[in-house]
Amino acid sequence: MKKNLYIVGFLCLAFLTSENLFAQQKDFQLWTSAGISKEFNKKFTLGGQFQTRFDQNSSALGTTFGEIGAKYSVADFFKTGVNYRFRTRGEGLTQRIDFENTLRLKLNDERFYFRILVQRDFYRSAIDDDNLRLRLKYQHKFSKKVKGYLAAEYFYGWEYADGFRNWRRQRYTGGFEYEFKKKSFIELFYRYQGDMNKPRPDQDYIIGVGYKLELD
Repeated sequence: MKKNLYIVGFLCLAFLTSENLFAQQKDFQLWTSAGISKEFNKKFTLGGQFQTRFDQNSSALGTTFGEIGAKYSVADFFKTGVNYRFRTRGEGLTQRIDFENTLRLKLNDERFYFRILVQRDFYRSAIDDDNLRLRLKYQHKFSKKVKGYLAAEYFYGWEYADGFRNWRRQRYTGGFEYEFKKKSFIELFYRYQGDMNKPRPDQDYIIGVGYKLELD
C-alpha cells in the first residue's frame, strides 16, 4: 500500500510539471555528476563531486563545477555540514560556501528529512549572492538496492543593495537511487525549478544522472 501511494505521488508530480512543460517551457536541461565520499567513523564524512550542466535544450555546456564538503552526525536524527564550490565565470572565479543542518525521522522503510542551508556566493572575491534554502524530502526504501524520493525546496534570497527580496526560487524533484555494486550508486531524477515573484519567470525542466562511490 505504501509503495502504491509513493508511486501515485511521483506520477502526480510528473503530471503537474509536464503540464507546465507544454504550457510554459523555457529550457530543458541535462545535469550529470560524479562524486566520492569517505566515512572516517560513524559521525564524520568527507566528500567531493564534479558536475556538468547542459542548457539551451541540453545542446550546450552551461556550467561545470567542483565541490568538496564535510558532514558531522551530531545525533542519529541530526547532521550538520559545510560545503565549498568553485567554478570559473568569464575571467573570474565563482566560489560558494554553505552551511547545512538536516533533521531526519526514520519510520521503518520511510525517511523524512528537513534541511536548512545558508548559502553565500562570491565572484572575484566580492559577495555576489546570498540564499536561505529550505528543503523537505521523503525517501522510501524499496529494497536493499533501490531507494526512491520526492523533494521540494524553496530559496529565500536577498541582495545588499536592495534589502530582502523574499522567495526567489522553487524546486521539485523526484528520483531513484540504485546500488548496482557494493558502495557504488547510480541516481536518476527529474526536476522542475522556476523563479518566484517575477513577472516572466525562468523555468527549467531537468533530467539528472549521477554516480556516487562511498568508501569505508
